[in-house]
Amino acid sequence: MQLYDFIYVDLEKVISIYSQMTGGIVEVLERNTEDSRSADNKRNYDFKVFKHDAGGTTNDKSSLKEIVKPHHALLSETEDALAANGYLIDLTDPAIAKSFRNPEFRAALKETFCIKVSGRAVLEDYERMKSIADAFPEVVKLINKSSESALLSSPAYADLKSDLDSAGKALKSIKDRNERSREEQRITTARNELAKLVTAAAKVGVVDQWILEGMKTWIDTFLPGIVNFRVYPNLNLPDEHVFGHLKKRCFEDAEFGSLHFTYGSFPTENLTMVGVVTSVPDEGGETFRPLAEFEKSELADYETIENGFRGVFRGFDGMERMIRTSRFPRVLVQPLTVYRAVAPNPAYKRKLSGPT
Repeated sequence: MQLYDFIYVDLEKVISIYSQMTGGIVEVLERNTEDSRSADNKRNYDFKVFKHDAGGTTNDKSSLKEIVKPHHALLSETEDALAANGYLIDLTDPAIAKSFRNPEFRAALKETFCIKVSGRAVLEDYERMKSIADAFPEVVKLINKSSESALLSSPAYADLKSDLDSAGKALKSIKDRNERSREEQRITTARNELAKLVTAAAKVGVVDQWILEGMKTWIDTFLPGIVNFRVYPNLNLPDEHVFGHLKKRCFEDAEFGSLHFTYGSFPTENLTMVGVVTSVPDEGGETFRPLAEFEKSELADYETIENGFRGVFRGFDGMERMIRTSRFPRVLVQPLTVYRAVAPNPAYKRKLSGPT
């Protein structure tokens, strides 16, 4: 039996799908526990599943059976039911998974309801990028000041400065005016070069402010609240990956920042995502033209107005394609769950000693 560390769960979607497949009505029982000393906020869930059982040939009686399920049981049962009923393509099964460029397999992906995929993953939190952009100038100042301080306190710098100071004091003992002038010029040049080194150490990572402001405007306009999650089932084919947008309210840990600290934006361990397929782009690009109805010699006044307004939306399609990045051979899903699954290791299983 595997153990699961659920990172993300879209409960509303999972419950809807579970109810459709099993006929059960699911109610969520949420219990919050708070610890003021550690500022910890954890959510525990149980699920009441109500199933209607009709029975009896003479009395025409019906009953409502109530079953309480823990959090992980509902999630595992939903995934198992999707697979058992033919609604899920399991890309973790080598016998099933094929290249995303395979026409027949891609056609199957278009027709399936859900995909399960495991592999290395990337987390792209655009709101976090905005926060970093806001603080970036001050962070750069701190880094530069730290670099400058480290240089000024280094033994090598102290030795050079001491040598220059000694050379400056020795100038007075040089009687020849021309020789003293040459030595003074040499010391000045050396001091200038040393100052340039200090200045260079304090210029690491400087980015123009207009770039930072432009990036924030772009995110606010096109990517507000977006957290992309990409899973790569084949590391040799990085363009063949599955990705989707994660809702921050659906993360299991209410402290979202802890996810970046524990797993990071580029986790070292394989993660698994189960998601509803939403887009399997064709290799040749989009061929459907919804405005083709207006491609005729004469348009009525109302058709001209409608064509104009709807054309504005189509005009933004190119920009939207840049934002969504849903293009061949990638597959876009609406994530249901994201988790790390670990199977038991027999080598580390504790052997219980028998009675003596």
